[in-house]
Amino acid sequence: MLIRLEIRDFAVISRASFEPGFGLNVITGETGAGKSLLVDALGLIMGDKANRNVIRSGSDSAFVEAVFDISGISSPELTAFLEESDIDHEEELLIISRKINTDGKSIARINGKTVVLSVLRKLASFLIDIHGQNDTQVIFDESKNCELLYSFGGEEVRKAKTDYDKALAEYKDVVLQIRNLSGSPEQLKKRREYLEFAISEIEEAGLYEGMEEDLMSRKKRLARGEKLSEALTGAYSLIDDDKGAYNLVSSASSYLNRMTEADDGLDPLKERLSSVLLELSDIRDELSGKIEELDYDGSVKEDVDRRISKLFDLKSKYGDSVAEIMAFAEHGKAEIDAYENNRDILSDLRKKSHVLEQELLDRSSELTKALRKAADVLGKDIVSELADLEMPDCLFEVQFKERSKEKYFSAHGVYDIRFMFSANKGQEAKPLSSIVSGGEASRIMLAIKNILSRFDSIPTMIFDEIDMGVSGKASVAIAYKLHSIAKGHQVLCVSHTSQICAAADNNYLITKNRADDTISSDVTKLDMEGKINEVSRLLSGKTDEESVNLAKNLIKQFSV
Repeated sequence: MLIRLEIRDFAVISRASFEPGFGLNVITGETGAGKSLLVDALGLIMGDKANRNVIRSGSDSAFVEAVFDISGISSPELTAFLEESDIDHEEELLIISRKINTDGKSIARINGKTVVLSVLRKLASFLIDIHGQNDTQVIFDESKNCELLYSFGGEEVRKAKTDYDKALAEYKDVVLQIRNLSGSPEQLKKRREYLEFAISEIEEAGLYEGMEEDLMSRKKRLARGEKLSEALTGAYSLIDDDKGAYNLVSSASSYLNRMTEADDGLDPLKERLSSVLLELSDIRDELSGKIEELDYDGSVKEDVDRRISKLFDLKSKYGDSVAEIMAFAEHGKAEIDAYENNRDILSDLRKKSHVLEQELLDRSSELTKALRKAADVLGKDIVSELADLEMPDCLFEVQFKERSKEKYFSAHGVYDIRFMFSANKGQEAKPLSSIVSGGEASRIMLAIKNILSRFDSIPTMIFDEIDMGVSGKASVAIAYKLHSIAKGHQVLCVSHTSQICAAADNNYLITKNRADDTISSDVTKLDMEGKINEVSRLLSGKTDEESVNLAKNLIKQFSV
């Protein structure tokens, strides 16, 4: 979870530290104080596009740093990603920073290692889930409605999807082979020439399973050997060259030898120089021996670098891994062989496509069945959640619309899936994305996130003004839902309502200050007295006795 956020020269914040705890962390403050700047700063940590306009006036750069404790995340995918990205995580802490310069460019680092934004975005997907009133990524984007069902459907849906994906890949492969073999003679000739070139290029590379790992390991060893060779050779040359240490000391010794008879007091110096010469001679011999033992050959490193470069070139053309590239070559050979027996092969492929199409229909039917089952449960759960959120008469359902025959098989089967919603009884359900108001959208999103939080492994969830457009009972209901989600996650919520502020486990106040014609914002963690005063302010704009008593009662309501 997020244990610290450091911000410097970001918008109106000159310097601020934010240390949220587990549970529900609520951030409040007057309009314009910069409450959402904390969320914006975390957005940069997640890999959002940087803009030089976020740099505080008069500063050369803006800086954001977040520290995450990952000891509670048991995700093989996260561990694998960190290892693939060569990011040290032995201490189970991730320190992610982002510096934005005045030219608009930024530098991102993870545990001191400079990374590209794609790595930052991938890592952030394991750590943070940000949601705001206008969030449409999953809930209101129809193209992604099915992904939510996959998250909710569990193992039954995942298995059906895996079986369907396998059948779809086999079917597409056969259809592609038929298309390639059914082209014009000129097209077939070009295709064959391309395959012959590709197969030759792949075979010349001498690929084998584990080749990429082996080459990268050898590259690291050779890099270390190169540095050691440079160090040993450099040290040896400084001792053994014409103007090296040995010859210089030897010359010094010769000068003193000439003057020994003139001054007996030089004998100790002569002995010391002789001793130095002996030591340098021994060191020179040992260095020479180590250079011979090392047997470093720069041409081997060049060959490894060349093979790695060639492998990356092949990956850009024929597959994402050595196995895929080798499979491409095998398929290519089979396709070339098929050209020799075009008529018979085509007949067999068409028969095979009919068999695979039927199998694909069966797998699609199983996937749809699993998705419908998950959709029924999800719809009921959402309706129940929305009833708790002061929307007792709503209707939520998942529509399965069969695709046209020319575009029959999609990634999700033969049906397009979208969420349908009606806020009131007697009204026909319509696409969720087209009819909900701001307040309704906030509550639907919160209902779905509360349901998915049971299955979600992301430790930190952020809600930016999810209470916008709601008040009264709905605000109380939202506060209870956030409190419920926070039992299993760290929740950060930017809010303007007293109910959510009262429900918080940890409260933070953003304040705006004016000094020397400049405006700055500070983040302060509130103690109980500060929390009571802030809830009172949100209730009535005052902190008089009556309002304070109301605030205490509201806080007590969420403490039960």
